[in-house]
Amino acid sequence: MHSVEPQRHTLKNGIEVVAESMPGAQSVVVAFRFGFGARDDPADRLGLAWVAEETLLKGTPYRDARSIYDAFDSLGARRGSATAVEFTEFQAQLLPRHFPAGMRLYAEVFRNASFPDEQVEVAKTLALEELKRLEDNPTHQVLYMTYLAGLGDPMGRNPLGEAPKIAAIAPEHVREFWRRYCSPQRLLISVAGGLETDAMFRAADEAFGGWTRSGPPPPVPQPISVADREVHHTKQSEQAHICLLFKSAPRGHALFYPTQLAVTVLSGSGSSRLFTEVREKRGLAYSVSASYRARRGGGMIALYAGTTADRADETLAVCRRELGRVAEDVTQAELDRAKTVLKGQLFTSGDLPEGRVGSMMDGLFIDGRPRSIQQIAEGIDGVTLDRIPASLEAFPPSPSTIVTLGPRALKS
Repeated sequence: MHSVEPQRHTLKNGIEVVAESMPGAQSVVVAFRFGFGARDDPADRLGLAWVAEETLLKGTPYRDARSIYDAFDSLGARRGSATAVEFTEFQAQLLPRHFPAGMRLYAEVFRNASFPDEQVEVAKTLALEELKRLEDNPTHQVLYMTYLAGLGDPMGRNPLGEAPKIAAIAPEHVREFWRRYCSPQRLLISVAGGLETDAMFRAADEAFGGWTRSGPPPPVPQPISVADREVHHTKQSEQAHICLLFKSAPRGHALFYPTQLAVTVLSGSGSSRLFTEVREKRGLAYSVSASYRARRGGGMIALYAGTTADRADETLAVCRRELGRVAEDVTQAELDRAKTVLKGQLFTSGDLPEGRVGSMMDGLFIDGRPRSIQQIAEGIDGVTLDRIPASLEAFPPSPSTIVTLGPRALKS
C-alpha cells in the first residue's frame, strides 16, 4: 500500500501547493483549483464561470486555439476541466519529463487567456446544448433541482447556468470575469506521481512564482443550510424521480468518518440497506442510492430514488424508514462490511496519481488539511459502532428538502 504524508509548499505570491511523490508511477497528475465558480456568476449572467472554463484554452495574444492544443499534444498531456459552485478546476496528466513544460504552459494560459469573441459564442452554444441534454437525464436533473430548492441562491446554482442568462453573456463579460477572479490568492495546486516532491515544487515556483497577486480575496465559506420544503416539478412520464437532501457532518468534523460509514451502510454495495429493502425485497425502485456531498461550508447527504409514479409515495416512505433505522440498529457486521467497502475504494483510487491529486485537493480546499491514505484508513478503522447513530443524531435528516420530478406530486 502506498502511503506517504502529503508535502506542502507556499509560493511567495501565496499559491499553496500540495504534492505527493509516488515511486514507480509512470506519470504525474496536476490539478489547478481556483476559488471561484458558479456562486460568483452575476445574477443576470448565470453560466459565466462555465463559459470562461470552456473558452480558456481557445487563445492568448501569442497563440490561437490550434497552437495551444498543439503545445499540449506535443507534451502528451491528457487534459480535463470542470466548473462547480465553489471552484473552477483544470487537470492534466503528463510524463514526468514533461511536467515543468506543462506547468509553464498552464501558467501562460491562465495569465494571458484572451477569450476570442467567436469562441465565447461557441461555448455559449455548448452550454445551451448541455442544458437540453440535462432534460433527457432526469436523474441528474432532479439532483440540480434539489440543490436549488434546498440551498437557494447562490449555493444551489447549476454551474451550466440558465438559458436566458447564458444568452446575455458577452465576450467582454468573460474577459472581465477572468481578470477579476483569476489570481494567485485564489489558486491551489495539487500534484502526485512519479517525481520527487522537490522537483514538483521547483516546477511550480518557476512557472507561477512571478505571478503578481491582484483582485479581491477569496470569499469566506458560506455555511450550508438546507431548507425544510417539498417541491414538485411536472414531467410527463410514467416514472417519478425523488431526491431528498439534508445537512450532514462537514469534512474535518469528528463525525465525518462515521457519516461516511453510515452512508455506505445505506448505499455502498449490493448488500446495502436501500438496495436490499427498496429494490430487492419490494421492487419499488429501479435505482436507489445515497451519497455524501462536501462543500467548504458544510456537508450534505442526498438520497435519490427512481420509481414509477404510482409507487412514489411508498418508495419515499421506505427510504425514510431505512434512513431512520441506520440511527437505531446498525450491526457490527454491517459496520465491518462498510469499512471494507470504503477502504477498498480508498486503496484502489489512492494507488493512482489522479486519485491522490483529487483527494489531496479536496482536503486542502474544503478543510485546509490534505490527508495521507494511511490517515484516511485510520479514520475509517477508528469508528466504533456507537458512532454511527451518533452521526445521525447530531445531524438528523430534518429539516430536509424533497423534490419530485414526474407526472404528479406526492400525496403525503
